[in-house]
Amino acid sequence: MEKIHFIQEAKRSVHSLMFHLVLQGVLMIALGILVVMHPQLIILFFAFTFIMIGLGSLWVAYKIRRVTKKFNVISELFG
Repeated sequence: MEKIHFIQEAKRSVHSLMFHLVLQGVLMIALGILVVMHPQLIILFFAFTFIMIGLGSLWVAYKIRRVTKKFNVISELFG
Protein backbone atom coordinates (compact mmCIF):
# COMPACT_ATOMS: atom_id res chain seq x y z
CA MET A 1 0.00 0.00 0.00
CA GLU A 2 2.95 2.32 0.69
CA LYS A 3 4.13 2.00 -2.92
CA ILE A 4 0.76 3.17 -4.22
CA HIS A 5 0.88 6.21 -1.92
CA PHE A 6 4.39 7.02 -3.16
CA ILE A 7 3.28 6.73 -6.80
CA GLN A 8 0.31 9.02 -6.16
CA GLU A 9 2.57 11.59 -4.47
CA ALA A 10 5.07 11.42 -7.34
CA LYS A 11 2.28 11.84 -9.89
CA ARG A 12 0.93 14.86 -8.00
CA SER A 13 4.42 16.39 -7.84
CA VAL A 14 4.95 15.90 -11.58
CA HIS A 15 1.59 17.51 -12.35
CA SER A 16 2.42 20.45 -10.09
CA LEU A 17 5.83 20.89 -11.75
CA MET A 18 4.25 20.68 -15.20
CA PHE A 19 1.67 23.33 -14.26
CA HIS A 20 4.38 25.68 -13.00
CA LEU A 21 6.47 25.19 -16.13
CA VAL A 22 3.50 25.88 -18.41
CA LEU A 23 2.62 29.00 -16.40
CA GLN A 24 6.24 30.18 -16.53
CA GLY A 25 6.38 29.57 -20.28
CA VAL A 26 3.19 31.54 -20.92
CA LEU A 27 4.40 34.41 -18.73
CA MET A 28 7.80 34.53 -20.46
CA ILE A 29 6.14 34.60 -23.91
CA ALA A 30 3.83 37.40 -22.76
CA LEU A 31 6.79 39.31 -21.32
CA GLY A 32 8.68 38.85 -24.60
CA ILE A 33 5.77 40.22 -26.61
CA LEU A 34 5.43 43.19 -24.25
CA VAL A 35 9.15 43.96 -24.55
CA VAL A 36 8.92 43.88 -28.35
CA MET A 37 5.98 46.30 -28.23
CA HIS A 38 7.47 48.51 -25.46
CA PRO A 39 11.30 48.24 -25.34
CA GLN A 40 11.54 50.53 -22.31
CA LEU A 41 10.14 47.64 -20.24
CA ILE A 42 13.56 45.96 -20.46
CA ILE A 43 15.05 48.76 -18.37
CA LEU A 44 12.26 48.47 -15.81
CA PHE A 45 12.60 44.68 -15.71
CA PHE A 46 16.35 44.76 -15.11
CA ALA A 47 16.06 47.53 -12.51
CA PHE A 48 13.47 45.50 -10.61
CA THR A 49 15.63 42.37 -10.90
CA PHE A 50 18.71 44.16 -9.55
CA ILE A 51 16.73 45.60 -6.64
CA MET A 52 15.35 42.15 -5.76
CA ILE A 53 18.81 40.55 -5.98
CA GLY A 54 20.23 43.27 -3.74
CA LEU A 55 17.48 42.85 -1.16
CA GLY A 56 17.88 39.09 -1.28
CA SER A 57 21.62 39.38 -0.72
CA LEU A 58 21.10 41.65 2.28
CA TRP A 59 18.54 39.24 3.73
CA VAL A 60 20.88 36.25 3.31
CA ALA A 61 23.78 38.18 4.86
CA TYR A 62 21.57 39.06 7.85
CA LYS A 63 20.53 35.41 8.30
CA ILE A 64 24.16 34.24 8.09
CA ARG A 65 25.18 36.82 10.69
CA ARG A 66 22.46 35.60 13.07
CA VAL A 67 23.54 31.98 12.66
CA THR A 68 27.23 32.76 13.17
CA LYS A 69 26.40 34.72 16.36
CA LYS A 70 24.56 31.65 17.70
CA PHE A 71 27.58 29.46 16.89
CA ASN A 72 29.86 31.94 18.67
CA VAL A 73 27.69 31.71 21.81
CA ILE A 74 27.72 27.91 21.65
CA SER A 75 31.49 27.77 21.12
CA GLU A 76 32.03 30.11 24.10
CA LEU A 77 29.92 27.86 26.30
CA PHE A 78 31.63 24.63 25.28
CA GLY A 79 35.00 25.89 24.03
